[in-house]
Amino acid sequence: MSKKYTVKNIEYLKVNEANKETYWKELGLNIDFLNETKLKNINESFEIEIKKLKKSVLMEVSGFLLGDDKNTDIVKDILNSDVSSNQKVLFLLIKEFTLRKKKTIQEFIQFTKNTIEYSSEVALVWSIYNEAPNLLFEVSTYHNWRNRSTDKLYTFTKKQSEQKILKIAKEAGFRDSLCNELHKASGQANFYKLYSYSKLGTTIIFHLYKKVNDKTVPDFEQPIRNREVKSVMFSIDLEKQYLEIRDYTSKEKKALLELLSSMLKSALVEVVSDPYIEFESESLKNSLLGIDISGKDIQIEDLIITAITFNRSSLPKSPLLHFELENDDVMEAVYQAYQDGIVDLKDLKDIKSLKLKTKTTSRLIRAIPLESGDVIFSLDDSTLDKPTKLLLGEKFKEKFGIPLNQPISNIYFDGGLEEKVDYLMGLSNEELFDHTTKDKFEQLVKEKLITKNKVKITYCPICKETFSEGTKECEECERELKHRFHESLEINQKKAINYFDDKIKELQSYPWSETRESNITIDKEIYHFLVLTNDDSGDEIRFLLTTKQLSKKMVNKIHRMVIPTVIVYVGSSAMNIDKYNDNCIITKNFGYFYIMNDSKQFLAYIIKTHKDFIQRRKMAYAKSGLESFKTIKNWINTGGEYTDKEFEHDVFAMINDITYNNVQWGAKYSGKIVPEGAFTLSFKVNAELGKSVYTYDCKLTEKEKGYGLNISEHRKAAQYLRIMSQSDFLKDYLNGRDISAHLIISNKVDVKKINAMNNHLLIEKINSKVKLIKIETLLRIYEHYLDNYCDISTKPNYFKKTLIQLINKDSDELKISEVEKEFARLLKSGLMEQPPLDMSELTKDALDATDLDELQIKS
Repeated sequence: MSKKYTVKNIEYLKVNEANKETYWKELGLNIDFLNETKLKNINESFEIEIKKLKKSVLMEVSGFLLGDDKNTDIVKDILNSDVSSNQKVLFLLIKEFTLRKKKTIQEFIQFTKNTIEYSSEVALVWSIYNEAPNLLFEVSTYHNWRNRSTDKLYTFTKKQSEQKILKIAKEAGFRDSLCNELHKASGQANFYKLYSYSKLGTTIIFHLYKKVNDKTVPDFEQPIRNREVKSVMFSIDLEKQYLEIRDYTSKEKKALLELLSSMLKSALVEVVSDPYIEFESESLKNSLLGIDISGKDIQIEDLIITAITFNRSSLPKSPLLHFELENDDVMEAVYQAYQDGIVDLKDLKDIKSLKLKTKTTSRLIRAIPLESGDVIFSLDDSTLDKPTKLLLGEKFKEKFGIPLNQPISNIYFDGGLEEKVDYLMGLSNEELFDHTTKDKFEQLVKEKLITKNKVKITYCPICKETFSEGTKECEECERELKHRFHESLEINQKKAINYFDDKIKELQSYPWSETRESNITIDKEIYHFLVLTNDDSGDEIRFLLTTKQLSKKMVNKIHRMVIPTVIVYVGSSAMNIDKYNDNCIITKNFGYFYIMNDSKQFLAYIIKTHKDFIQRRKMAYAKSGLESFKTIKNWINTGGEYTDKEFEHDVFAMINDITYNNVQWGAKYSGKIVPEGAFTLSFKVNAELGKSVYTYDCKLTEKEKGYGLNISEHRKAAQYLRIMSQSDFLKDYLNGRDISAHLIISNKVDVKKINAMNNHLLIEKINSKVKLIKIETLLRIYEHYLDNYCDISTKPNYFKKTLIQLINKDSDELKISEVEKEFARLLKSGLMEQPPLDMSELTKDALDATDLDELQIKS
């Protein structure tokens, strides 16, 4: 904010007549209302409140009203004394301030004072006020802090001084930096100001206000301007070197972590306790599903579960399932749902939250998944005192066998083990693991899926900052740098690929029992695919295992190749895994396959995945054709790296989008005497029927003279066509005729070469012809298809007839001029198999027929 201001602790170092009302307003008291009620008749209000006090409280308060040597627990002594009006008002305001803050005040005093002189909250607050009025802002700040639920802790390595940390509140530059960064993080939607702070021993709490509204609202007297605020709070523990943030949005938290990391000159690392492992997974599952395991329900005195939410269920379109009763236990209903197969517990993350209730409190517990795969059952402990919090934790552990607010190892559940493997595979440095996690980590190292490497670190022995190798001295500390070595972790990609290939080959079964390996090179990087083929249909599913995010160029290439591909990410987050799950790509994590040992489970996964790809097929074909069209056009216009294999896949993608009956052989059958692909076209227009089959080869060249279609190419084409003509299925489809034409699709070929090839076929007594389709011509056909898709979809048979007539013309090359002529005829409105209904006219008629003024609804 551009407006100058100071935090309340500094603004109210002194309280006088000029600022008295705003001081109490800032502390949260409704002074306007009090002026109209209690403070309107001070003597009467003072007498009423004094008479309400217990004798022990009256004894302490009387010292402030009458003087320390005149303490009394007799009401009349105080009422008959000469207590000033200002003292009476101060007593009434302090008593008002203590409302709903009793536990806060007691805890604040314990944190900040070595000796405690008073026991009553009114006397304690009065003593604080007399010491320094601004200290009540510290009480108020702590009250707001303890009313927010505890959150994650972050640790910083560099020791900080209290003086430096308080600069955040006391110096405008630090305050403005903090608030400006939060303003940016909110997308300039919210303004922030540092409102107050509180020192509790070695912990300093900062309270920020966030303006979320600025509008005129109705009031009983007259409309008022209301600038509504919400809070953002964080604390820094100087001794333990901890940071905690409460009451934040994710963007605010990120901005605070980045800014405070810079201010503290230290990375902020989340403090994670060792996961709890001393529990029986089956018992925990049974208790969370309400299963009776001992012949009778587990009853914990004064504790019931009034609500529980599951993240998934077997019900259609029901990812969340919530059970709740206002004042009764829901576990019987949960057990019935489990018996009916509606809910189950395959993983601790299946639980979203639960609510427990005792005689004194009702609390929500959230199940929070961690990156490590473990889960924390986090208690909303806002406003809870320490004894109550501990008691709830004890009762919860007695009922479920696990503690609150501590990571629970999820490794004993299949889903948890899967995530744990992915988490370990994604680590760059070895951590302090619990025993179970350590065993799994060592197993991955033993399998050589993870390798350990020594890394040299150059650092300053004073500030601990790290520097690039070769730097000799820390400029800030003026000290010579030192070196240390630590072990970094790395995924052994080659070993991971071999492990994955072996695992899939071991698990595969009919009808997905044929595998082959295939490699693609992009930007000099080799990508390894394992291809599974369906024995019955010939459909393929490729697996690509990767240890890093794929380049946009690689993902685009996969889309253009059309072939259904499962990308298996090793050691990657769920967000990264889901990033490219689209069209002909499905993504999966490595851990899923690592823990799989059942061929039936793998077959079920493949069947489901194949079905998903089939359902996406229409969209995938359209996208791959469009991407290939753009890629070739871009290459023609701007040049760049482009391979013959890419050209093959791009040509097929466009053919595949236009035709419904096609096949791509190409590299798949390298070494076999087959062309790169084949497709059919058929039509029925009135009584006229037509069917044609075409094979094709793609010829990409950068030679000035064009692709050299020499005698070996002539013989190869003749061999293709002769072999194809022997197929009974082909003869039956074409009523005994041969393949209509063998197409040469190329960027540059001399048409005389095509003429020579056709002469060779005549000599070989082959009835089929060779036809040249330059890539510009194919692009133009596909462009017509894209531009006029809606029109063409109403005349599919005329469209196929046009393509057949174009390709079957008695010439060696299909030229763009011929395409333009035939498509001009095709797109005439006179040719139409399925006349569309004019929806704009239908809309007009519908609206004209409905007079809303006369429309009556009879009850």
